[in-house]
Amino acid sequence: MKDIAIEFINAPLDAIRKLEYCGAPCSPSELIADANWATMRHARYTRPNDWLESQILCSSTYDGSISHLVAKGQERTQLAKIFTAICRARLKDPQGLQRIYQISEDDEDDVALEKICQVVTDIGYYGAALSSLRAAATSLKTTSYHVLFDIGNPFTTLLEKERFATHTWDVVSLLGAYDNKLPQDCQHGILEWRQAILTYCHTGNFPGDSSRPKPKSLLVFRKTGVQCLNQAQLADFQPERALQFAEKEGSEHGLDLLWEDVLRFFLKTGNPRYSHEALALVSEDGRGELTCLSG
Repeated sequence: MKDIAIEFINAPLDAIRKLEYCGAPCSPSELIADANWATMRHARYTRPNDWLESQILCSSTYDGSISHLVAKGQERTQLAKIFTAICRARLKDPQGLQRIYQISEDDEDDVALEKICQVVTDIGYYGAALSSLRAAATSLKTTSYHVLFDIGNPFTTLLEKERFATHTWDVVSLLGAYDNKLPQDCQHGILEWRQAILTYCHTGNFPGDSSRPKPKSLLVFRKTGVQCLNQAQLADFQPERALQFAEKEGSEHGLDLLWEDVLRFFLKTGNPRYSHEALALVSEDGRGELTCLSG
């Protein structure tokens, strides 16, 4: 423990601060010795340790709210136009994400940001969970369950209340500190979510299907209760269509390509220090200049 504490105290905080954009420590950087370690491709082929008996791989339907929060604090405008220019410059099918998420260059900034952060959610969170699940499903030692939390946050202020299952609300809702303030219509769903997770932690029992030897279903927790989606039902599920698009773009590297080259590039260039990189793509796109890229 002493060695861990010393290592933590000596963490390169200045190096972390210099990165200055959302998610930087979670992607390849000078802080991670093995560049492949932080990729979804790596997760796709890395089985859990044999001592792990079971696990739940879970994401929320709007985990990208953390990126939404960061972007709302920036002064950049014409977000749909910037995102479109990035896709045109970096994707084989530059309209693919626009089709799936109905993103238009004419979208107002708030509308565009909401849609773009849904892409962030589906690629960077749902995609990451499913990548880990693919490897875990081949384990003979570990039982894995795939879960999606879809109970809208009733306390959010930047987004419409009760519509978005935001980042960390899934964890907060387990603790019960705000039960007296919960809207009546989501109490049933929260209680089912809490009972399922806490029962699993205590007994190891879970109501979902095991994903061995391959992912079979997705257990979705909504305010109305629990729904189990099988593979046929998932075929037209928006996150699954995004993952299929990623496969077409870069095969097993597709998720990382979209995450690094499109999504995190978009998020990074909201910082005035890097905004010129996005401005260059917009100019090269030949569809006019931005009147204001950032403040």
